[in-house]
Amino acid sequence: MDERRARVTWEQRLPGFLHPPALLDTPGSSADRVVTPRLALFFLTAAAVLVPWTTWLFLTLPAREQAERWNVAWGGFDALLVIVFAAAAVRILRLSVKSAAVNAVAAALLVVDAWFDVMLAPAGELPVALLMAGLVELPMAFLCARTSLRVLSLMEQARPYLVEAGFTVRQGRLVPPEGWAPERPADGPGVERL
Repeated sequence: MDERRARVTWEQRLPGFLHPPALLDTPGSSADRVVTPRLALFFLTAAAVLVPWTTWLFLTLPAREQAERWNVAWGGFDALLVIVFAAAAVRILRLSVKSAAVNAVAAALLVVDAWFDVMLAPAGELPVALLMAGLVELPMAFLCARTSLRVLSLMEQARPYLVEAGFTVRQGRLVPPEGWAPERPADGPGVERL
């Protein structure tokens, strides 16, 4: 019994809800994983460090502040949105799975945009900021998040077929089984290229 327990890794001792299936996870070294689970420890540490920092900010920052380079801050943020929207369009037109990442970034930026538009709006402009957030920014964020999740769902659905075909992950890369050659499906209605 002690021998079996000694072979259990710290990752396997986590509660079950923290064990989502990893893409083609294979037993062995961490080099066989796409992302090492130890990265979760980094993010948990970052979250723990941010709790007292955020509390300190809430308690010490003034309720009102005058900002320098206000125009550059907002113009730069919107320029970033332009770049991300253009990248999302390109990735979607190319039927690239990377559109999931770009759309997730766009969703996050739109939520941040809505938050700061509403929180920083002067009293007289608050109704316009609320309308923009409710009718433009948040619905667009929802659309971007939904697009990202649809692409990720497709990849999740492909996992059992890849496992059954003998694919593995080695050093963060998808490795086909020996002797595997891709089949070229005939293009037709309902067939999408990845």
